[in-house]
Amino acid sequence: MICNAILEPVVTIVRTLIQVARQIVRTVCDWVSSTITVIKEVVQKVCSWLPWPLSELCKWVTKLIEVVETVWNWVCHDVIETIFEWVEIITEYVIYVLKWVCWVIDWVVRLPGLLLCFVGIKPRKFIGVCVKVLADRAGNPAIPVNDVRAMMRDAAAIFRRCNVELVVCSLEIVVKPEFLDSTTCELSGMFRRFFTWFSSNGCGCCSMATVYFVHDIVNPPGSVVSGCAYPGTDWVTVDAEGDGTVVVQEIGHLCDLWSHSSDPDNVMTDQSGGTHDQVTETQCCMIRTSRFASLHPPCDLLRLGKAGIKEFLEHSTGKPHGRKKRGRHGE
Repeated sequence: MICNAILEPVVTIVRTLIQVARQIVRTVCDWVSSTITVIKEVVQKVCSWLPWPLSELCKWVTKLIEVVETVWNWVCHDVIETIFEWVEIITEYVIYVLKWVCWVIDWVVRLPGLLLCFVGIKPRKFIGVCVKVLADRAGNPAIPVNDVRAMMRDAAAIFRRCNVELVVCSLEIVVKPEFLDSTTCELSGMFRRFFTWFSSNGCGCCSMATVYFVHDIVNPPGSVVSGCAYPGTDWVTVDAEGDGTVVVQEIGHLCDLWSHSSDPDNVMTDQSGGTHDQVTETQCCMIRTSRFASLHPPCDLLRLGKAGIKEFLEHSTGKPHGRKKRGRHGE
């Protein structure tokens, strides 16, 4: 999409500048802290050599240095980090609003694409995703990596029914214990820290989706949520109770399939039973014309050549893995 193509490099530059500035400040803070520590140790040694009353005066100097060290560390580790965190939060909300502006503008291009799709013109397209599996402090992933790979292969097989190749560009484990069991799928979740953190740490800005695997999504009363997508973002969450169909449904929400289907066989259903892996023509066309779908292979697949791309995509095909009972899967 044209607007998103313009927005993406701008967002990337802004996010990069924030991270570079934060790293520079951290480096300076660490260097100054180390210098203060060295000065304090030198003064303490000098104090041990001095006679009274100079030794007592020297101890006062040491205490003053310790106060300076404490204040400096507080400013660096608390005040400055908090400032950067708020800059990041505000930036992500601004970006989120701009994405909605682009969503409106890009319908001018999307409508002709939908019409072509409805009349049967459906060349192969690609959707690039990156996968991030959250882990506890010891590095234990929320979901076994082999299970995650199987879910993504299952999701890829469903997307192929729309002549869309789901390409997993990367898979990494991210140590983030505070979000393992605390993410939600309610409107209020947009104002919690996980929302902006997931937004700022996704892969890219506007044309690639990020799938975050967590241990558990907090369920609203009377519902069962194993996946979640906030419209207008570029990321979804899936927990240990999810499967490949949940991955497809949440990405479908990002592609503007906002409502759930009453057909238990449909991938966008919120009903129990059924296969929940079927996709209608209209759903396929919405997915194919979304900002995530492209005629060109993502994540530098072109460098592999025609045979390499074919082998890569064939490897991503898989059988259904651990299909779960379908309840209500996200918003």
